[in-house]
Amino acid sequence: GVGRRVMEGASKHLKPVILELGGKDPMVFCDDVKINDVVPWAMRGCFQNCGQNCCGVERLFVYESIQQEFIDAVLPKVRALRQGIPLQTCGSDGDVDCGAMVMEGQIAIIQALVDDAVAKGATLHCGGRRNPRVSGQFYEPTLISGITSNMRLSREEVFGPIMTIIAVPSDDDDECVRLVNDCSFGLGSSVYSSSQARGMKIGKQIRSGMFTVNDFGVNYLIQSLPFGGVNESGFGRFAGPEGLRACCLERSIVEDRLPGIRTVIPSPIDYPIRKEQGLPFGMALIQLFYDESLIGKIKGIFGLIKHG
Repeated sequence: GVGRRVMEGASKHLKPVILELGGKDPMVFCDDVKINDVVPWAMRGCFQNCGQNCCGVERLFVYESIQQEFIDAVLPKVRALRQGIPLQTCGSDGDVDCGAMVMEGQIAIIQALVDDAVAKGATLHCGGRRNPRVSGQFYEPTLISGITSNMRLSREEVFGPIMTIIAVPSDDDDECVRLVNDCSFGLGSSVYSSSQARGMKIGKQIRSGMFTVNDFGVNYLIQSLPFGGVNESGFGRFAGPEGLRACCLERSIVEDRLPGIRTVIPSPIDYPIRKEQGLPFGMALIQLFYDESLIGKIKGIFGLIKHG
């Protein structure tokens, strides 16, 4: 709702806006990946900054045939995450993986999403509650699977330390694309496969502002690339040439650059126009400027000579 309010306020003054809003970023693990290779990416994508990233991974699509193997491999790592205050000034030794929620109210939002999913049949493997061992705004790193489209967790932004696993039935690439795109957000996305071509084919069908194959989050690191999303994730871009242009008022300026040459209106199309001469001359002019073939442009030149 914040982005819409910003846009509403700007509209009263006709001010342009760039809206980089929320995300529900998917990370896809095809059936041909090596589990030990992709687990670190899942951990980084879901738990970096305790899940409080605009382009953090909020939906983990794991192909059905490798789902249990993936859960068995990642569950011990999620349980092992250390949570607390990292600052020495607060008496910490700094050995912390996940910090706190930025806002107290976010914990209630996360809890409602997790409770809704569990009530509708999802499997909670670990976490799923406020951390009772740490004082402050801490929500436990959570692993939950069996997520379906009727659960709020599959559609609403979490912005917290939740690894949400969605199975891709029958290891079907087309069904994977359908599931990924069944969401109103579209910021970043990533697909992992041992076949670069397969990963690219899937990724090109995902509706998002950014995509990486066999990588995550580098769109933000490469500042020459435009950063932004589509649909509920906003519009416009920052970073890259597109981002710089968005901060500028662009103008079109035209001048005669050759000394002694001035633009004039050709007599066949000068007012009042003689239809018999002006119309074919104008058509030849258009052919010269916009015909994509060399032969077409040559025909345009002859037409200008003939009717000029």
